[in-house]
Amino acid sequence: MFLHFRMVSVGIKNFKSTTEEVEYLLEKYPDAKNNDFYLQWVWLKEIENLKLPEMPWRKFEQLAGKMGSIRRARQKVQSTGKYLPSDKKIFERRKRWRNIRLQENKLKIVS
Repeated sequence: MFLHFRMVSVGIKNFKSTTEEVEYLLEKYPDAKNNDFYLQWVWLKEIENLKLPEMPWRKFEQLAGKMGSIRRARQKVQSTGKYLPSDKKIFERRKRWRNIRLQENKLKIVS
């Protein structure tokens, strides 16, 4: 098994992980806290330096796996209480979904 390590630089910023990239973007683009697609779009623009909105379908397909990683990294960052959604509706919806998942996990343990 090979581990792929890449150091990404944006301006004077160096990122060692997707989580670091996402934290940078959540700070720079507050609306990305509420919308994963927008977060992914700014990631493609800022981190991958793609000229958007025009992007070849092949390139988008190649990066498809990374899109899920970005969403999961946003979830990980926000699970620590950092960069929470600024939109109250989205914050409440995600809180409700989290509580449902916690209840489901409790039921699985009891079963």
